[in-house]
Amino acid sequence: MVPLLDATKVKHLEIKMRLQLVNSSFNEIARELGLSHSTVLDVSNSRGVSIRVAQAIADKIGSSPGELWPGKYPSIKKGQAMT
Repeated sequence: MVPLLDATKVKHLEIKMRLQLVNSSFNEIARELGLSHSTVLDVSNSRGVSIRVAQAIADKIGSSPGELWPGKYPSIKKGQAMT
């Protein structure tokens, strides 16, 4: 029997796929930000909160943190400045 994926895992896999479509990766974002790969994965998997990491991921795929993680970054929309 195949285990079901929860919504958080599905969202993470969607983000990973979208990064691959633009020839990027979580590793690349981690290097650019000077952070560990696991820190970036924690944000993508909703285990951690970092507007800096969330914004970097969103920028790479043409989205916004508020669109990718509405419960964590609800006030940040695409093109809106971080406050």
